[in-house]
Amino acid sequence: MLLRTYKFNLWYFTVLTIAYFLFSYTVISLVSDKFVDKQVQQVREEVQHELALVRHSIEANVYRDTFLADGFASFVALNPDLAIKNWHVMSEQFLSKSSLVRNIGIAPNDIISHVYPLEGNEKAVGLDFRTIPNQYKAVQIAKQSKKVHITGPLELVQGGRALIVRYPIFTDIPNNNEYWGVFSVVLNYDKLIEKSNLRTLKGVDIALVANQHDQLIEGDASVLTEYDVTYPIYLPNGNWTLFAKYTDFDEIESIGWFRTLFSALGWMTFIVIYILVLFLINNYFHVHQLSLHDELTKLPNRRYLFNELDRIMSRKGSSVQFTVLNVDLNKFKAINDSLGHEAGDAVLKHTASLLTRCLRSSDFVSRVGGDEFVVILQRTTKPEDVEQVIRNIHSFIEYNVLRWNGHRIWLSISVGYYSYIGKADPTAINDILSKADKSMYQEKRACEPAA
Repeated sequence: MLLRTYKFNLWYFTVLTIAYFLFSYTVISLVSDKFVDKQVQQVREEVQHELALVRHSIEANVYRDTFLADGFASFVALNPDLAIKNWHVMSEQFLSKSSLVRNIGIAPNDIISHVYPLEGNEKAVGLDFRTIPNQYKAVQIAKQSKKVHITGPLELVQGGRALIVRYPIFTDIPNNNEYWGVFSVVLNYDKLIEKSNLRTLKGVDIALVANQHDQLIEGDASVLTEYDVTYPIYLPNGNWTLFAKYTDFDEIESIGWFRTLFSALGWMTFIVIYILVLFLINNYFHVHQLSLHDELTKLPNRRYLFNELDRIMSRKGSSVQFTVLNVDLNKFKAINDSLGHEAGDAVLKHTASLLTRCLRSSDFVSRVGGDEFVVILQRTTKPEDVEQVIRNIHSFIEYNVLRWNGHRIWLSISVGYYSYIGKADPTAINDILSKADKSMYQEKRACEPAA
């Protein structure tokens, strides 16, 4: 019975443990994913904010320098001769206020006459735009539109890339019919991108496109086919578009660290709960075992005996057969009186051990109080078989003398029994025990004259 209970409890415990850890894994995964999704959303919002700052930075830097250049071009248009006469001073002041301008040039009749700074740009002086088709086309667009025109970014001979901003100069403001020439400003494209922090963005792959010719001027072309967000960048005479695709946010250190930390805390919490539950269950079973077992002999007690009989007698519609032995120690009081209660306790433990050893593992042995033991013989009801078992018990107990503190204690027992064959009936339990008890007292009285 104890072995069956243990196996059942072990199986039940294993199933519950597996279920608990599956539940823990599911809860941790769901909650972790929920919080990670929240973190990812926060990161996306931060990335979008950074993208908006990039767009604003590009627009602001280009507009600031083109606005300064527009003022310079207006001064030239009002008085070309004075502008040429004070070219060096005006150019120096202009460049000191700008942040992206590499150099500027003025071209009356589309022929460059002055450049600033001159150093490194000497070859540009005297250049006739009409001899360079690509550049002259941009000059013509500015002239015909009567507005500023930006081209690029272009690769420069001296290295790097630049935006070329061209202002058509008309001397009959505001009619703008008398074309005088063109004022050109070279903006440092690489510096523009650097100041915008476009290349240091984290969490996204980007692509920057000049819409006029749908030209990819920065980033990865693959982003254009599967982007997540776009930001228009408005320039004085056209637009750029910034495309962005989110990267795998799990690769971002903060999110990966958060997922690991949250999972670790989750598992620690569930493991602590698991240990506490194990502790409580262990305490429960320990208390339960104590409530069902005799503290001295560790045998099942009277309560356990009734539970076992109730289990046997609760098989509805079943026919059961078993025998109840009522075992009582003879002259136990004399042992207690002569040798003390410690000797009596030793005798009870010795008797419990002998009964357990001489019976089958399928039989049930219990101590129901004092020096009285009750045994249930499973499926043994024939009188000759029961009497053989009783003789074996007598022989085994009487043969195994207890040696205690220098004393030899011979044990003697009285055994009564009652065999039950019939349908399971819980109401018959008390009657069965009573009959076994009467049988034991009859044997005890029969043995007393000979003692």
